[in-house]
Amino acid sequence: MRDLGSPTNDLVNAVLSYEFDGGEVDVHAIDRVRDGENAEWMNALSESGMFSDEALVSILAAWQRDPELLVDALLGGADEVSRRRLKAARRKSLFPARVADFA
Repeated sequence: MRDLGSPTNDLVNAVLSYEFDGGEVDVHAIDRVRDGENAEWMNALSESGMFSDEALVSILAAWQRDPELLVDALLGGADEVSRRRLKAARRKSLFPARVADFA
């Protein structure tokens, strides 16, 4: 993470990269991160017991400034193709599907 320094970056990556290690990447989770939802991931860091309160405040501030920092940490365990696909800018569908359309 560009704003957190190497030791903090390494620990954050170690705690969070397991989320997608060898499994299916949740595209919607990445979208939520980009929309500023990071409480789930802050809880994971807090519950790990590896970070002081001050470090958690610093990490949260960095994520709020640049959500891609959290995306990078989450994708640490993803394969290269998934990482590239999810790092690419996504846009919302021009024609959002409604559940009623498929009933």
